[in-house]
Amino acid sequence: MKTVHFSNNEGLKNIDTIVINQIDIIFSNLSMEIKKYAVSKINNEVSLRLKEFGWSDAVRIAERSKITITSIKEQIGLCMQTGNVSRIYADLLKLQSLFAKGTIRSAIVIVPTGKAARKFGRNIVSFERLCRELLIFAQVITLPIVIIAFEE
Repeated sequence: MKTVHFSNNEGLKNIDTIVINQIDIIFSNLSMEIKKYAVSKINNEVSLRLKEFGWSDAVRIAERSKITITSIKEQIGLCMQTGNVSRIYADLLKLQSLFAKGTIRSAIVIVPTGKAARKFGRNIVSFERLCRELLIFAQVITLPIVIIAFEE
């Protein structure tokens, strides 16, 4: 698989290139087909490989809450979203909340490209839509963030 990046609020200046390259390596080594019902297999494989690079398990955003993000490493929050587009806004709010509390200093969001999203199903989050809509929420989503998209 290949990846594409988008930097918002100087995300690429705030995240070490080594970290971005590690995620690119994870996807370049995935040989799974992007198709309907493959999402959980891809998510599980990416989670396992993230741990090999020192990323945590899921992290609660508050002590007494079950709300989580995918992972944290070196004060970088990470969310991988391959589901319905409506879920990406919750991920952005979770990351922004952790940023406001000082828990993270920047974030990475992993999503499929539009082409890959169409193979997963209908109304799936896509890189292109997320990048466009981040500009709409510029006064609300202020954390430095890098969007990494994947496709075959």
